[in-house]
Amino acid sequence: MFRRLKRLLYTNKKNLIIYLVTIVLFILSFSLFSLSLIKLTGIETLARIIILFFMILYGMFYAYKGYLYMVNKNKVKFTFLTLLTFMISIILFIVFYIFNTVYGEIDNLMEKDNTIYTGYLISLKDTKEINKVGIIDNEDDIEGYKIAKDIIEKHDLKYELNTYSSYEDMLYDLYNGTITGAFVEGNYIAYFSSNNSDDIFKDIETKTKVIYKQSLKEKNNDISLKNNKTLKEPFTVLLLGVDSTEDTMDAASSFNGDTLMLLTFNPNTLNATVFSIPRDLYVPIHCRKGREAKINSSSAGGVTCVIDTIKDLTGISVDYYAKINFKGVVDLVEALGGIDVEVTYKFCEQDSNRSFANMICLDKGVQHLNGEETLAYARHRHSLPGGDLQRIQNQQLIVEAMAKKLVSLNTLTDFKDILGAVSKNVVTNLSREQILSSYSILKDVVFNILNDNEAITASKGYLEVYDLKVYNPGSNTYSAALGYYDESLEDIIKMMKINLEQEEATLIKEFSFDANTPYEIKVAGKGIKGEIKEETVPDFTGKTVNEALAWGSLRNIEVKVEYLTPDNNLYNEDIAVGLIASQNIKANASLKNVANLIVYVNSVSE
Repeated sequence: MFRRLKRLLYTNKKNLIIYLVTIVLFILSFSLFSLSLIKLTGIETLARIIILFFMILYGMFYAYKGYLYMVNKNKVKFTFLTLLTFMISIILFIVFYIFNTVYGEIDNLMEKDNTIYTGYLISLKDTKEINKVGIIDNEDDIEGYKIAKDIIEKHDLKYELNTYSSYEDMLYDLYNGTITGAFVEGNYIAYFSSNNSDDIFKDIETKTKVIYKQSLKEKNNDISLKNNKTLKEPFTVLLLGVDSTEDTMDAASSFNGDTLMLLTFNPNTLNATVFSIPRDLYVPIHCRKGREAKINSSSAGGVTCVIDTIKDLTGISVDYYAKINFKGVVDLVEALGGIDVEVTYKFCEQDSNRSFANMICLDKGVQHLNGEETLAYARHRHSLPGGDLQRIQNQQLIVEAMAKKLVSLNTLTDFKDILGAVSKNVVTNLSREQILSSYSILKDVVFNILNDNEAITASKGYLEVYDLKVYNPGSNTYSAALGYYDESLEDIIKMMKINLEQEEATLIKEFSFDANTPYEIKVAGKGIKGEIKEETVPDFTGKTVNEALAWGSLRNIEVKVEYLTPDNNLYNEDIAVGLIASQNIKANASLKNVANLIVYVNSVSE
């Protein structure tokens, strides 16, 4: 040993430097590689240990053999072994870079501890002077209340303030001139331009102007939704399609929850269930103290409000969620190289910037769609015979087409492009460890495919609904919503609970077969209807005051009576004196949110 060290003094100094640099390079690359490999928590633990063990052995092998070849002046073996070690080091650096990039993109998916909230003071474009301004009365509303107060203080505004319990009522008053300004949430254009069935606010972007804008970095209200549940047991996922005007998810509190899709997945059976919730479903909104409204309006209270509202509706807890920016669909589909989808109806729709100058038009039939075309197909509903319900089915076709295309990825560049598109446009409460642990599920899927088995089976839920006319008391207007049949919802809930292993499946003991009738796979909830339980306001025209009073008394609804003289424009000459000529709430409007009713009675002149 002493002799070998002595010979080191006479070795080629150039070779010695190369030897030492190679060792340092290998140690550095191996250290970084080891750190990245250790982060793969729960993925092929034994394989990772074996790889690290052999890399350590190889490092020791090079340190010993390389030294011997160098001091013995065996140039050929020394050069070969050094080059091999150098190449291995470069590979380790590359693997570290790839892993580190993936980890960075995954971290971008996770909900941040803080987020940026934005609020505006707006007015109609032709407003000359602002004096009376609307503000939300909920002090927990960061955008509509806290930021509004900051704007008032910062600019020393002396406006008269009118308080509102909803943005819809506030904007109705802005449009009709009751107020001249309104404090609104950051995503008000995307939310209100597409969220009113009567299309009153469809032109809100061009009809309003921003007077003041302010942003505030605050603790993210949705950070409390983090879940430590593992993906090795059945779980639920809520997909929220966010129709934002921005092309990233860097800042979002309130948002336009244009698509709500509740999924369950059982990793033991590889079975999934999908329940697309209609955006216009009329339900109690959790963060509005149970006040009923269209379910997509719950998104104004953030993801927490949406999840709580859905739990109130179904009784099923949401474990994970993914908030997906619709505008990011363009980037994702482009990264996939387009998708093949059956377009069910010929239509034209605005582009991703909601511009009518560049309309996207598609014909009916199976087509290869690019990003802009896919987004237009996912958004469009106005000319569809089935409206939003048909759009839901179209969106499911898009999700299925994207999933099929993802399976066909075969290059690192494709994967990196898709990961980049996803990380910029998706936010989730899944942790990095939970996301990485999905590897075991993917491995089972691949194994099934290789063994010619069906990879994942999916069951769909279809909620039977009916048209519901809703009265908006704050604005004295009406909008169309959807009621639902309890029996249909219960069937869907049962399907999800069975998949979550919370209920036992009912054994089918009888089976009938008709060769003349094609077999159809049962869709939970479809075709199941019961009684419509939504009571509506009757038409009291031509009826007596006592009939209206008795009706109100039974339902704890105050009925006010106002008498009309013939010179009143509400006076109805076709109705006899002493009978009801009209009412302030139109017939067939839902009783939900109706606290009082005014009936106008034909009287004689004073």
